[in-house]
Amino acid sequence: MNRRSPLTLPLYLAASATSLFGNASISIVLPWLVLTRTGDVALTGLVAAASGAPAAVAALVGGHLVDRLGRRLVCVVSDVGSALSVAALAIVDATAGLNAFWFVALGILGALFDVPGMTARQALMADVSETSGVAIDKVAAAQSTLFGLSFLAGPALAGILLAVLPAINVVWVTAACSALAAVLIAVTPLARRERSPEDAAEHASPLAGFSVVRRDPALLAMTTISLVSMLFVAPLLAVVLPAHFNALGAPQQLGFSLSAYAVGSIAGAGLYGALFAKRRWGAWAVAQVLYAASLILVATLADFWPVAAGMALAGVASGLEGPIVQVLLTERVPDAVRGRVFGLFSALSTLASPVGLGLFALLLTGASLQAGAVVLAAVCVLTSVYALLHPAVGRYLRA
Repeated sequence: MNRRSPLTLPLYLAASATSLFGNASISIVLPWLVLTRTGDVALTGLVAAASGAPAAVAALVGGHLVDRLGRRLVCVVSDVGSALSVAALAIVDATAGLNAFWFVALGILGALFDVPGMTARQALMADVSETSGVAIDKVAAAQSTLFGLSFLAGPALAGILLAVLPAINVVWVTAACSALAAVLIAVTPLARRERSPEDAAEHASPLAGFSVVRRDPALLAMTTISLVSMLFVAPLLAVVLPAHFNALGAPQQLGFSLSAYAVGSIAGAGLYGALFAKRRWGAWAVAQVLYAASLILVATLADFWPVAAGMALAGVASGLEGPIVQVLLTERVPDAVRGRVFGLFSALSTLASPVGLGLFALLLTGASLQAGAVVLAAVCVLTSVYALLHPAVGRYLRA
């Protein structure tokens, strides 16, 4: 019989926090380093775009490796690989000198390690819940809170480090975060799961994750809802808000609006853990109503306060919905194929942003920014209605 450990959840969350901070830090440090070493603004976009497709492939392959090799092992190897790929930036800078080739190559290498690590860490939640004795809903809520905190504080802390340290030293700090995450997850006490040969044989195919999602109406609906949400969130954050506040001549208000989203996300995850862990349908319904209301507010493109209020409501909705999706994936997906399903979600998340941005760019060729924002709000409202009325989702959440 597996023994419970009070150290499991704190160590797991500490590993997640250090890894998330490392990700947030490198997202700020890498473009800064590209600009300081090359002065090429276009190259910063190329480095970010070049890792997109490899990251999606890595998510699918990584999900298969998680199920074949074990979640902890893939998590540790991925964090070590991420640390080495980031440290390589500093090593190459001190020896051969960083140029476009090295920035693109090491950016891709980092994505190939980073995405499977995130997939493995998500798939570990069931093991963490079992070993710690903490309900899976509360584990998912704590993890969602960390995501919100990393979105809010990670870039700010990275910016502070860049203000007081040379950029290359911040690279070493980022590498150390990934290395520390590997150590923390390696020493986390976890329950040992036994898989039957029949279960392993049934889900042996690398494409088993697709089959599991396709056969489960609730999973398929959640996947569709999540994918559509990602398609309209990317244009909102990357195009609508920056363009709106640029037109107002108030770039600082963009930062405040994004911070409002992060604060709302933290609050929503906290509310889920405190009030809704046993009332999933209630949390889901509130989240969908808030999503619809938030995009309607943002689509007004009025002054700061309506837009910021909309972003805060969207954050609360995200904080409420995120743990539910994580719990559904954990509870309804067989243990032997869970890595591949989480990998599928990661791949869809990676691809959704560029696809959403591309579709929105096409829309803006014949429409104003205001009209584009209204279209995003309409899609959000329809998605929320679908989420509330889907019978399989309702049955699962009310059970």
